[in-house]
Order: sequence, then structure tokens, then C-alpha cells
Amino acid sequence: PLWWGVVVLAFGAVSSVLGVLYALAEHDIKRLLAWHTVENIGIILMGVGVGMAGIALHHPVIAAVGLLGALFHLLNHALFKGLLFLGAGAIIFRLHTRDMEKMGALAKRMPWTAGAFLIGCLAISAMPPLNGFISEWYTYQSLFSLTRVDAIIPRLAGPIAIVMLAITGALAAMCFVKVYGVSFCGNARSEKADHAREVPWPMVIAMGLLALFCVLAGIGANLVAPHLLHIAQSLSSQETLAVAQGATLMPGDAQQAVLTPSVVFLLLIAMPVLPGLFWYINRHTRGNFRRTGDAWACGYAWEKGMAPSAGSFTQPLRVVFGPLYRMRKQLDPAQPLQRSLGGVTVAATRTEPFWDDKIILPLVGITKRIARAVQYLQSGDFRLYCLYVIAALVILLLTIAV
Repeated sequence: PLWWGVVVLAFGAVSSVLGVLYALAEHDIKRLLAWHTVENIGIILMGVGVGMAGIALHHPVIAAVGLLGALFHLLNHALFKGLLFLGAGAIIFRLHTRDMEKMGALAKRMPWTAGAFLIGCLAISAMPPLNGFISEWYTYQSLFSLTRVDAIIPRLAGPIAIVMLAITGALAAMCFVKVYGVSFCGNARSEKADHAREVPWPMVIAMGLLALFCVLAGIGANLVAPHLLHIAQSLSSQETLAVAQGATLMPGDAQQAVLTPSVVFLLLIAMPVLPGLFWYINRHTRGNFRRTGDAWACGYAWEKGMAPSAGSFTQPLRVVFGPLYRMRKQLDPAQPLQRSLGGVTVAATRTEPFWDDKIILPLVGITKRIARAVQYLQSGDFRLYCLYVIAALVILLLTIAV
């Protein structure tokens, strides 16, 4: 039914926005990536919801494009999220911490990891022409198509979902600017970060392969999309649909929108040519005009602690979306000797989703109580288990007979 597709679309839109909002508040790099899994599952559900709505509305083209976007994003998520988790694992392997506040300057000390992780950040942020952009482009096109149907509910749901997907994309890009900037750029924020070194080559090769697949799945989307389309067509009963023509992608209708990832890739390569030429001319006509020194700190002596942190980078958003966050405060009182020497209590805050207390944990408690109530059924007696099978078969036969 149509309402079920709209419900799935709504769940996907809400999940994508909430997932990226909670990711923005994280300092733990693995928890941050886990929240982005919630976000990307939401994007996949949006495509599935459009597909279900298209089937209910007897619009097989809309259904096929929506399901294609969902399947493509499912594949892409496996690639770039695997790459990012491998990159996070490489950092933890060297620094023995998941706290981004204790990283920094890793691009100098772990250049191969930094390069692969950067590709993963760009892919998950849907930057063209990488694979994440292609699957979200198909999802956008299916949502735009949903706004042109006759039924009023999907016509209203489509624009709302488009706005929420756009917000998700913008916040995801901001989040990974934070992740890469705090973890790999700037100054080292801990002793271990200052002495970090590149991980062993097998780990580098694994990240490099996934980074290469992220690039190839984007540039060669015209080769990947038709294979995924066969699955979408089998679910939507659409037999004649073109989503790629040569190197050009299209959402079933070339008059609606087209995209050529290979051309975008060439343009992105050519973009640095003019700035590079300008830099070369200035360097050889004006001599060495670069000056190096400490960052400007408004007249104060520069200290490493003045650099933007993961918390300060996203503080404005945490204020704006404060009602969605629940702050758990932790106080570490100073030791008696420290207090006598003027030590102070150290306070820390951690963002926790209030959904855990209001929804998830109560459901877990109910499930545990039900499990304890029926645990006597697991007696360990094989004869009793055979009786269960016979009873279930009798009930099934009676149900069919009635």
C-alpha cells in the first residue's frame, strides 16, 4: 500500500538527519562512524520508500529509479564505510585511542592513511564524482519524480524528503571536515600523535583498494548502474528503462536530468591548472614570497591548545539542536594533594541520545522480561522439543483449515 512506502520514506528521512546530528557531537571516531551508519541506512530507506510508493502508484519508472538509488547506496556504503573503519583502525593501531582530541597532524606522519581516509571522507560526503554522489543523485531524482505524481501525499512527502536529504548531505560534509581537520591536520594534540608513523603495508594496501573502488564506482557508474537496475526492475516490474547511455547517467528520462561522471572527473582535475599556473608565475617573478610562522592569536602567544577542537567546531550546531541532545556530565574530582596545590575539579560532558532512555532501553527491558518469563520452555529435553514441533504443526494445520 501507498501509506507503507510513505512511512518507510519518513523513517529514512528522520533517521538520516538524526544520525548525522549525533555524529556531529561525537569525539570518538568509531562512534562517529557508527552514527553515520544510521544516517546512510536512512538514505537507503528513502530510496526503498520511493520504490514502494512507485509500485503502489503504478509508476514503475519511479519505483525502479528509487530502488536503484537504494541498491547503489547500499553498495557504496559498504565501500566507503569499510574504508573509513579501516582508516580509523589504522589510527587506533598507532595511537591506541579513539578520541579525536588526542590526534592531529597525522597527515604528515601517516600520509598513505591520510590520503585513503580523505577519499573515504569525500565519498561519504557525496562529493562528485565519487560513488556516494552517484547513489544520492539517483535518490534525489527519484524524489523529484515523486513530486509529479497525482496523489497528494507523495507530492507533499517528496519535497520534504528532498530538503531533509539536502540537510543530511550538508551536515555530513561538515562532520567530515571536522573529522579530517582535527585528526589529520593542524598540530599534534598528544605525545603519541607527535610520534606516530605509517601502519604496515598490508593495512595500507587494504585501504588503497577500497579507496580505488570508491573512485571507480563513481567514474564508472555507467557500467555499475545497469547491473543494479536488473534487480530494481525485477522488483518494480519495469522492463524497459535506461539509466545510462554511453558515459552519461539518466534517471529514466533524459529530459529530466543527466550526469556524466567522467567529464566531472576531468573538470575537477583541470580546475587546479589555473591556480597552479598563477602560483608558478608568481614564484618565479617575485621570488620566495611565502612566510612561515605561528598562527595569529589576536596578539597573544600561540599555544597548541588554541587550535579548534572537535567540540568547538560543532558547538553552534549543538546549541541550535540542543533539544535533540542529552548531555551526560562526568566530574573527576582532584586528588587531595592536587587540591592542596590548587587543583580543580575536571568536568567533562558527553552527548547521549535521549532516544536510548525513552524508547530503546524500555523496549530492551520489556524484551528481557518476556524472555525470562518463557525461558522455562528451553528445558534441554529433546522429547519436549519434538512435542513443540508437533504442536506447532497441528496449530498450523488448524489455521489453514479454518
